Amino acid sequence: MKLIKSPINYTGNKFRILNQIQPYFPKNIGTMVDLFCGGATVGINTHCDKIIFIDNDSKVIGLLKFLANSNYERLVFELEELIEYYGLSFSAKNGYAYYKNQVNDPNRNNGLKQYNSVGYYNLRAAYNNLPNKNTNRAYELLYLLMIYAFNNDIRFSRSGEFNLPVGKTDLNKNNLNKVKSYIERISKINAQFICGDFKQSKIQNIIKNADFVYMDPPYLITNAVYNEAGKWNEQNEYEILKFMNYCLDNNKFFVLSNILERHGRRNEPLYYWTTTIHDRIEIVDINYNYSSASYNKKDRYVNEREVIIFPKRNN
Repeated sequence: MKLIKSPINYTGNKFRILNQIQPYFPKNIGTMVDLFCGGATVGINTHCDKIIFIDNDSKVIGLLKFLANSNYERLVFELEELIEYYGLSFSAKNGYAYYKNQVNDPNRNNGLKQYNSVGYYNLRAAYNNLPNKNTNRAYELLYLLMIYAFNNDIRFSRSGEFNLPVGKTDLNKNNLNKVKSYIERISKINAQFICGDFKQSKIQNIIKNADFVYMDPPYLITNAVYNEAGKWNEQNEYEILKFMNYCLDNNKFFVLSNILERHGRRNEPLYYWTTTIHDRIEIVDINYNYSSASYNKKDRYVNEREVIIFPKRNN
């Protein structure tokens, strides 16, 4: 299977380390759950009969599902109409230089920020003022916001408004290729998208009936957006440890991605759990840190211990 990138630029996505984690997946997977799926990078690049993507961010799951159900040519046509309406650049069609030469920004590193500034903030206001954000048009606007936003990221305020400033790039050929590859891949697999929290009984029942679970929860000791908003704390960490105990006791194979140590800090709940259950699990260190991630600007090359954890095969 050719590896493809997610159309969503999600913090900490695992594309660059797939070759390190996938060798530890089961060889023949019936139903797989990609828990905390984010941009769905791991699930769409794993061989299985069925893949269930689960995340508690309704906007991310909704956008993934919308893109999966889209006709590529029709989607590009409608996106181009919106780009023209808001006066944004479209380098996939006209080239980067065509727009860059029209601005007088002395800072060349700003890319197309100046050109797109007015149109982007009008687009952002239009999205935030939508009474219903679960329509196809709403997801088209959200996708464009992500593409034209700072770091091509997705971020919402506590009140639910998209609040990232304008970024440097636009809808270029690379972004279109990612969307096209994603739509083509999803059309060939049995995929399901579910919004829910892993602590909910309905979600746990889905997970318990699956053959394999990949878990990439928010990392307790990082400063990513989900931690800034206080969405992941030690209580959540203990809940995921409790669930892994269930998996171990019921011979449910899983792979967990996480960070044990970073910037002199240690994930104490996870670390302590590994010491109490060390004879039943394996820990493999990952040789990569997310130096380009938006939450890792300071001391970006400081070593961190990122690992995957999974049951010993003889259990």
